[in-house]
Amino acid sequence: MNSMHRIKPQRKNNRFYNDLNHHAESFWFGTVPSFMRALWQRNRYVPANVHSDWLHTEQPVSTSHEPRITWIGHASFLIQIGGINILTDPVFGDLSMLFKRMIPAGISLNALPTIDLIVLSHNHRDHMDSTSLHAIKQQFPNCRIVVPWGDKHWFDQRGYAHVTEHMWWEHELVTNHETVTATFLPAHHWSQRSFFDKNRSLWGSWMISWQNYHIYFGGDTAYSPHFAHIAQEFPSIDVALLPVGPCEPRWWMQRTHMDAREACQAFLDLGAQNFVPMHWGTFAFGLDNFITPIEYLRTAWQEKEHELGAKQVHIIKAGEGMYVNKQFVFDMSNEKQINK
Repeated sequence: MNSMHRIKPQRKNNRFYNDLNHHAESFWFGTVPSFMRALWQRNRYVPANVHSDWLHTEQPVSTSHEPRITWIGHASFLIQIGGINILTDPVFGDLSMLFKRMIPAGISLNALPTIDLIVLSHNHRDHMDSTSLHAIKQQFPNCRIVVPWGDKHWFDQRGYAHVTEHMWWEHELVTNHETVTATFLPAHHWSQRSFFDKNRSLWGSWMISWQNYHIYFGGDTAYSPHFAHIAQEFPSIDVALLPVGPCEPRWWMQRTHMDAREACQAFLDLGAQNFVPMHWGTFAFGLDNFITPIEYLRTAWQEKEHELGAKQVHIIKAGEGMYVNKQFVFDMSNEKQINK
C-alpha cells in the first residue's frame, strides 16, 4: 500500500480526532452516565463460579522464541516472541475503590518474567495504569515503553528513562539476540487523562512482528475502515487480539467500542488466522453482564461461519498461555491443542 494512502490521525488546535466532522465521545454526557449505571448494577455481573471457570494461574515461562501469548485480563497480555517479553496495556489491580476487578490478574506482578517492552494503546486509566506501570518500573528498570504521540510527557514527569512516543505507522525495534518490531497503527477511539487534556494525545493499536510472524494488538477501538487498511500493510497476520466489549448500551458504546459482531468483521477485514478476544470479563464498564461479550462472540462466529472458513477463535482464560505455530493452531503448554 502506498504510504500516501495510509490512514492518518486528524489534528486540529493540538487535539487529535478520528474525524474532524464527528466528535464521537462526550465524557460527561456519555461515558460518566454509562459508568455510573454499570456501577449501580455491577452485582449482577459476576457469576459465583467465575474464578474456577475463567482463571487459570500458572507460572509463565521465562522466555520463548516461539510466539507465546498469555492473557492477563482486560487488554493486558504477555507476548513472548523472539526471546523478547512484551506487555500490552498492563493493569494488574483494581482501577479504584469503585471499579474493582471481576477476576484477578492471570499473572501477578511478582510472577512476571523480565519485561523488555511495554506497548500502550492510549492513556485511559484502564489501559495506562499508573500503579502497575510504577511497579514494573521498579521491578524492571531497563524496560522500554512505547506510547502514542503526546503521552511521553506524562512519563518524563515521573522519571521514566526509556520511553518513546509514536505516530501511526512508525515503529520501534527491540533487539536481544533477535529483533522484534513494534509498529504503531490506527484505531478509532479517543484519549483523556484529566479534565482538560481530552484528545491531546493519540490512540492506536500495535503490530508485533518477528521473522514472518505478526501478532496484532487492537487496543481499544470502534469498528472502522482502519482494519482493512492495516491488512493491506500486513497481509499475513497470525493472531489478532481484539476487544469485544463493553457491549451495552449499544447506541452509546458503538461510538468507541466494538461488540463481538463488529469484532468478527474486523477480524475478517484484517485477514488474520486466529482471533483471541480481550477487553471483557475484567471491569464492569457497560451494562452487559460478565459473560455477555463471549455469548455474543459465539453467536457471531456461527453467523459468519461460511466467511470464516478455517479461521479459528480461541476464548482463553486469564492466565492461560498459548503457543502459536505456522499451521495456525494454538498449542497450550505444548501439550494440548484447542479449536483444531
